[in-house]
Amino acid sequence: MESRLQVTYPRGVQVPTLSAAPRALGRAVLGSVSLALGLAVLEVYLRARHPGTIDALDSSAFTRASSLPGQASELVPGARNDGFAGGPVRINSLGFRGDEFPERPEPGVTRVLAIGDSVTFGYGVAEDATFHRVARARLEAAGHPPVEFLNAGLPSAGLPYVLHGTRRWCDRLDADVVLASVVLNDLWAYEHDAIEVEPRARPRGKPPSLASRLLHRSYAYTALFRSAKSLAYATGLLDLDDNPGYHFPVLGEPGPDVELAWEGSFRVLDALRDATAACDARLVLAVFPLEVQLSEEVLSLYREGIGIDVAATATDLEPQRRLAAYAAAHELPFLDFTPAFQGPDPATLFLRDLYVTLDPVHPSVLGHRLAGERLAAQFDELVPPGG
Repeated sequence: MESRLQVTYPRGVQVPTLSAAPRALGRAVLGSVSLALGLAVLEVYLRARHPGTIDALDSSAFTRASSLPGQASELVPGARNDGFAGGPVRINSLGFRGDEFPERPEPGVTRVLAIGDSVTFGYGVAEDATFHRVARARLEAAGHPPVEFLNAGLPSAGLPYVLHGTRRWCDRLDADVVLASVVLNDLWAYEHDAIEVEPRARPRGKPPSLASRLLHRSYAYTALFRSAKSLAYATGLLDLDDNPGYHFPVLGEPGPDVELAWEGSFRVLDALRDATAACDARLVLAVFPLEVQLSEEVLSLYREGIGIDVAATATDLEPQRRLAAYAAAHELPFLDFTPAFQGPDPATLFLRDLYVTLDPVHPSVLGHRLAGERLAAQFDELVPPGG
């Protein structure tokens, strides 16, 4: 029942005055002010207690839009983000993650161009923890002749970047080996223009969204990012299928869409073989597993609990077999990291931190270490000494 305040005038006339609606509005305003003050206090506290954590998710500090073929973004030479999640990121003068290096290798050094997406880049881990740096350390400890790994990984890249990056860097840097790492979300129905060499017009930078502005400026928003994003996915405000990093065409139900993804991917790999031969280097094809492939329990979690669109047969490792068959048909050295990931708890092999609840794509420090040890153990088989 609506409450009313009665006022009696001298002649006995009663008129209704303020209802409950204005009071409700007042409470709403008071609640909003209290919330704003609470967030302000949290912001001040986090800035004082955890300085630098605002940079943890700011990849814009070292990436920018690109007009180069095969990639929408590029690494900014000389850029860095010392507070990035997992470890500092520094980009050298040539646009590679890590130390400076001469354009030509030292005599007697086997130079490996490690090229791929964010897994090769080492998203979420420090430079020394990336699988190729682990492999180099293991080879050095075993007294192996010197091997130099160049980190040509690029976050959010796909197979076209691997192709065009090889065309751009393999001959210029005098690489002996191109280690092309494939993650299954790199396999798409690429069109014929994916292998063209003409650069695009440099795209205009889009104004950053409100969420992006907050992520790079507000400590409170960054601290609440994981919870907020998880809630958005859980309530349907965000759809994981709209996130390209969580879209795996070759793990869908068998049918035309899956075959188109394989057809487009093999088209790009054919061009990559030609590009590597043109610079007189040895192409090694490597494949990383996804967490959804490692157990039925994990597959069920991602399919039913989170809604990632993959087939119930995702654990049968059919993509790895198809890539191995492609490599064998073209006499390419092939390295499957999947066996290195079988056995340990999958949750320990992929990123889990303050900002990521579940990540089926990016290996953790342990995942990188196991992959690096496998690469080192098989290196002379993949790249015969003197070959």
